[in-house]
Amino acid sequence: MTHLNDTMSTSLLTTHKKNAHLTKEERVMIATLKSQGLSNRAIGRQLGVNHQTINNELNRGTVRQLRRQKSNGKIYEYSYYIYSYEAGQATYLEHHRHSGRRRLYYSSKQFLRLADQLMLGEFDDHHYSPQAVIYKARDLMNDGTLIPKSVVTLYQWINEGVLRTSNLDLFEKPKRKHHRTHPQAKRCLGPNIAQRPQTADQRSEIGHWELDTVQGQKNGNDSVVLVMTDRFSRVNITRKIAGKTAHAVNQFFINLRQKMGTDAYYRIFKTITSDNGSEFSELTQVH
Repeated sequence: MTHLNDTMSTSLLTTHKKNAHLTKEERVMIATLKSQGLSNRAIGRQLGVNHQTINNELNRGTVRQLRRQKSNGKIYEYSYYIYSYEAGQATYLEHHRHSGRRRLYYSSKQFLRLADQLMLGEFDDHHYSPQAVIYKARDLMNDGTLIPKSVVTLYQWINEGVLRTSNLDLFEKPKRKHHRTHPQAKRCLGPNIAQRPQTADQRSEIGHWELDTVQGQKNGNDSVVLVMTDRFSRVNITRKIAGKTAHAVNQFFINLRQKMGTDAYYRIFKTITSDNGSEFSELTQVH
């Protein structure tokens, strides 16, 4: 896994909740701080957790990487180890699935395959919403006990990474609230996700990226981490930017394109998909 990082200030770090598991955001911070050479005790002090927790997390998420080097016409391979927050998060989720009562999705492999095909448009070229998936599965599957009784369960599986489908693959993920709200106009900050190339949806080539930000203390002034993930290779790039603002995001991509050159930039970053966060509201003006 590839990580490109700037020095991270302590103001970026979250305050860890006592007796709570590490979050994905905290794992990103561990990866960044470890790449800067901090000890486990120093990282633990920054995040407000015991150093043994950091040690356990590094053991959980450390992966083997290969480096190839050509010398005198021969190619030599060297292995090294690096902590990957994605590997740590995946291992944590896998352990969590096996803890406590056996989860329904362990016996619902047929439904999971069908749900992915329906939501990703692989079944009949139509993208189904999670609610529509539940109804369609009841018509197609003989065993109704394998189908979640509530669409909330299906949304939870998507959030946990149980399916191939991610939140960015959904055309619209409604906020589920029990109280009534006043209707609001839906913001449209750029081209709809349905307009991106088919190669991006199919994950058939490198160069189609998903974009998000990780924020620590939420007072609006602190730096944040910009996280970019290639949909095909799953290569991950993290970089600290000045704040969670459209200007900070745009300035990062402007500087990146200037450093790489326009041709190289667009060969590597063919498309960028983000949510409708305000910090991405002007992204289409610079990419």
